[in-house]
Amino acid sequence: MGVFMYMFLIGIVIGLGIYALTYFFNKSMTNKNRTVIVFASGIFVFLASIIVIGGFAGMPFGVLALGMITIAILFLVFGRKVLWRKIIYTIVILFVISTITYDYLNNVDYWVVKKSEHNTNTYMENLQQNSDVRGYKTVTISEGAKAIILSLGEEMAGNSIEVLDVEEQGYTTHVKIRTFYDQSTEKNPMIMIGLDRLQKEVVITDTDGTVYEEVE
Repeated sequence: MGVFMYMFLIGIVIGLGIYALTYFFNKSMTNKNRTVIVFASGIFVFLASIIVIGGFAGMPFGVLALGMITIAILFLVFGRKVLWRKIIYTIVILFVISTITYDYLNNVDYWVVKKSEHNTNTYMENLQQNSDVRGYKTVTISEGAKAIILSLGEEMAGNSIEVLDVEEQGYTTHVKIRTFYDQSTEKNPMIMIGLDRLQKEVVITDTDGTVYEEVE
């Protein structure tokens, strides 16, 4: 599960919390006024994410604000009766718990193998000699763990690779990466990603939409 989904879940939990706090300060307040407070709080966070933080760094907080606004809308539409308010709380809390549990069960432990350890792998040494090789290869490393070796090819020389997320969906391991230019000295930019387990199918995608194929 990506950071945006986590921020959305945090947002809806915060929205529930703000709505509940309105009872602490004023029990006689109408449902409409309570939802206005939650909605206004969400708008405040959204504006702060644009004006104060801004750019890509502010986007997660914008998603958090969206979660708060979603709760405000739910209570505005369905929160007039106590029963429906209880249903909203129950469904939303169950949704958050089930989503986090699902993500935990499908989470893959991974790590980036240090460059200093690459000299133990002949394939990675050969990638610098055959700089036109582009794609990934899976290997077995110490203690039976698996690794994915990804190379970008000589046309991407000067770039580096950052792993954003690794997750499983059924029998597929999805790896999300980001490539960026930082004047890397490698003729063929590459990375080795260690994993505690690896599914039969592997899909590696870059943030620019590039999908990397397996090297034969």
